[in-house]
Amino acid sequence: MQAIRLTRTLDSDMLYLPQLRPFVGKQVEIIVLSPDETPVAAAVANDVNPLAGSVIEYSDPFEPAVPADEWEACR
Repeated sequence: MQAIRLTRTLDSDMLYLPQLRPFVGKQVEIIVLSPDETPVAAAVANDVNPLAGSVIEYSDPFEPAVPADEWEACR
């Protein structure tokens, strides 16, 4: 397996990496590491599911929000 290590400061979400030309058409693995002490994976996980862990208990998750006799569709 060949490996190329590139260090860049990102200024956008697009990269131009001409060093990767030998890999065009081949399957590659891309890993992005940040030297910051901020846990990037946790920040990404929170963006994906911002309500994770916010509900402590469901008393009856399948109970309708409104009683059935008050539904407009049933009238």
